[in-house]
Amino acid sequence: DNWMWPRHTGDFSIFRIYASPDGAPADYSEENVPYRPPVHLPVSVKGYKPGDFTMIIGFPGSTERYKTSYEIDYTLDVANPNRIFIRGERQKLMMEDMLASDRVRIQYASKYSSSSNYWKNSIGENRGLKRQRVRERKLAEEEKFTEWANADPERRAKYGEALPLIRKAVEGSAPLRDRLQYFSEALIRGTEIIGAVGAAIPLINAEKQVDTSRIGEIAGKLQAFYKDYNPPTDRKIAKRMFGLLLDSLSAEELPSCFAVIRENFGGDADAYIDYVYDNSLFASPEKAEEFLRRPDANAFLNDPAYKMRREVVKTYNALVDSIRAYDSVFYRGHRLYVAGLMAMNPDKKYYPDANFTMRLSYGQVLPYEPQDAVYYDYFTTLDGVIAKEDPQNAYEFAVPDKLKELYRERDYGPYAEKGVLPVNFITTNDITGGNSGSPVMNRKGELIGLAFDGNWEAMSGDTVFEPRLQRTICVDIRYVLFIIDRFAGDTRLIDEMTIVR
Repeated sequence: DNWMWPRHTGDFSIFRIYASPDGAPADYSEENVPYRPPVHLPVSVKGYKPGDFTMIIGFPGSTERYKTSYEIDYTLDVANPNRIFIRGERQKLMMEDMLASDRVRIQYASKYSSSSNYWKNSIGENRGLKRQRVRERKLAEEEKFTEWANADPERRAKYGEALPLIRKAVEGSAPLRDRLQYFSEALIRGTEIIGAVGAAIPLINAEKQVDTSRIGEIAGKLQAFYKDYNPPTDRKIAKRMFGLLLDSLSAEELPSCFAVIRENFGGDADAYIDYVYDNSLFASPEKAEEFLRRPDANAFLNDPAYKMRREVVKTYNALVDSIRAYDSVFYRGHRLYVAGLMAMNPDKKYYPDANFTMRLSYGQVLPYEPQDAVYYDYFTTLDGVIAKEDPQNAYEFAVPDKLKELYRERDYGPYAEKGVLPVNFITTNDITGGNSGSPVMNRKGELIGLAFDGNWEAMSGDTVFEPRLQRTICVDIRYVLFIIDRFAGDTRLIDEMTIVR
């Protein structure tokens, strides 16, 4: 239920930071103590009501609020369809193996969630861009800008090339970015053995000799990789990814390892993949461990998975270099366009896009109406968590017995409001990817929740912020405290907090 409201996921994590006895950063030691910051947020269990002020502080990723219609076209027609298709194919195969084996389900649950998160985001973004007619609105703005620039010779000389430069860069680089995305999604991200080989590359130095000082480091990285790796699953996915590339791109656009498929395997990608996985030093943890016991540079450099990765990365990097030439054209046009917009509308307030730095966002706790005759309230409760349980058809909605027991007994402690336990709430704050875990504060600066998601109807929010529709989904701090206290029985942590009742 990523991106959905009503939401019943109590999404949070807690980390204790340890320091030396004097409060300084330190390596692990039994002498270390929990760090005590000079200032911390008081935690409010007083709740909220519609219209209440909320502030979020955090590190959002990036937004693209000044996108032009050319970029919208690329997003709608190329980038998102590619991602939806390639990840969708990979996820189907992952889920088949996850449903067939609990071990694989545990190994791949995080990978599947990570992949499906942005996959679903892309579906929602295209839906939102079309429903809100964002392209048409951008076109209207660009037409107005062009008329304004052309109405004065000085403005035309200064800003007239802004949109043509952006169009030249976007349309010129589109075929290159299309291929780059296929390589990234299907090979770099989609074929896991490439990652295993990449972890071992530092073992071979510039003189093509084994650097024995790196063996321990690489063994640790590979151990972490293989912990969540199932060779048959990766082999199956690799076959689909390579077949997908053969179906989607011309021979001239593919890495040279695809020429090996044509010349040595009669064009049979499945046979090539079987050869790689049957013979690679990195196709299983056992083979990798054996190699690290007696590392050999020639064996590594002739490994079929290494050769495959080498050609994929070489082609990928060449595409990146080709795209860079268009980037300078785009950024020049983009700077001129934004400067022109500000000159055209001097009384309008413009704010910079999010750029991975700290930001404050203010808003309100508010419900919303996503469409005709549909009204969504501003909070959800444990009642909904219990009602949504469906372990037979959706394992992620299984509810622990202890939580069901607390629900039956209504053992909510001081965290309930009018007999119900709140789980999540929504606000009008402006956030994006990277904000997950950001504190949500009330007007007194007291912690009332943690931001962790956005809503489905506003997936186009990184391009256009829509206050009427856009909502930030937050876990209620009272639910967090309830889970720590009543569910986990860890009252020690509760005692350490400053609770405002």
